[in-house]
Amino acid sequence: MLKGKIIVFEGPEGSGKTTQANRVFKFLKNKYKKVIFLREPGGVKISEDIRKIILNPKNKKMCALTELLLYEAARAQLVCEKINLLLKKGYIILMDRFYLATTVYQGYGRGIKKQIINYLNKLVTNNIKPNLTIIYDVSRKEALKRMKTRKKMDRIEQENDRFHEKIRKGYLNEGKLIKAKIIRTDGKNTDDVFKETKEILQKVILWQ
Repeated sequence: MLKGKIIVFEGPEGSGKTTQANRVFKFLKNKYKKVIFLREPGGVKISEDIRKIILNPKNKKMCALTELLLYEAARAQLVCEKINLLLKKGYIILMDRFYLATTVYQGYGRGIKKQIINYLNKLVTNNIKPNLTIIYDVSRKEALKRMKTRKKMDRIEQENDRFHEKIRKGYLNEGKLIKAKIIRTDGKNTDDVFKETKEILQKVILWQ
């Protein structure tokens, strides 16, 4: 029986999800011993190596199916090497993206059939489901403004506006289906968003 919890932070590029995930990790680390922060793709060496291939801007010829299978391979390794064990040990696992990202990016963004993605997601995760998914929504205009501060953008970040609009739509559609918590971040500073995040989290993880 799995004793731990998985909390997933999702959203389009520039949504601020990674900033919030890091803040939550620092906050919970002061309250619980068994808390860990993982990212996708990545989290273990093999998955981090796959991440470099996926996100390398030089790999412009990568086809959609190759991309999907690389994401799933990275996830499979993370689950079998780390997540399964951490859940059994009772860890709170904070995830910067999980399989919802594949449903959105490879489904809505690349046009791969949802049935194929769902099958692969279930296969590589042993049908593990998050206890909570928070989606940080942001308009494309605001996202671009935030991303201007980045020194360089990866292959996915460099996709055109049409692609990124599909991603935003995908997150909103899928978020409703899985009853994820959606936080709008336009016009809000990181402290305001963190306050909303903590209010949502407290219903899943109790602290004093």
